Amino acid sequence: MLYDVTAPLSSRLAVWPGDTGFQRKVGLSLDAGDWVTTSTFSTTSHAGTHADAPAHVVPGAPAMDQVDLAAYFGPCEVIAVDLPPRARILPEHLPHEPRAPRVLFRTGSYPDPEAFRETFNALSPDLVNWLADRGCRLVGLDTPSVDPFDSAALESHHALFARDLRCLEGLRLDAVPPGLYFLSALPLRIEGGDGSPVRAILATGVTTEL
Repeated sequence: MLYDVTAPLSSRLAVWPGDTGFQRKVGLSLDAGDWVTTSTFSTTSHAGTHADAPAHVVPGAPAMDQVDLAAYFGPCEVIAVDLPPRARILPEHLPHEPRAPRVLFRTGSYPDPEAFRETFNALSPDLVNWLADRGCRLVGLDTPSVDPFDSAALESHHALFARDLRCLEGLRLDAVPPGLYFLSALPLRIEGGDGSPVRAILATGVTTEL
């Protein structure tokens, strides 16, 4: 079974306040009598379901075209947490230690990708380091950022990249039961990119170890 945990890219998609929303413009069109339909689009690289490159927050760090893709492809675990608005996830909030090297958190704190809200849950630096100590390679969650909306220091971003972890933001996990899956969420090869939209898929019944 496959779960598509990607937010659709559309002009309705909410993005971080002040950032560039998704827009698609049709050039040639079959409906207009052309022989093909073509279109162009513009968007922030952090729209919807996306990956952050270390270069997003760390000067001189690897950009999106330089990161190791292995982190975005392999066994993962979806873990559900239920926390107050704006709370950071701590190690003690987890029901057990991670059972896979990629952990995706279902917080339920950002239910509508077309309506931006500031009260979403985020990671804590303590959790990032705790997961890294247990062999984690990637952390994702169903919110626009791994840090709280009002964080200027971006402590969790810096903790992730200091431990050579990768992250996914904006996942749609509301229909996904907690458990073990196989993740595929490859970013685009954007030269110098600070981030990239991904098509994130969770598969059941796949046992390949990566």
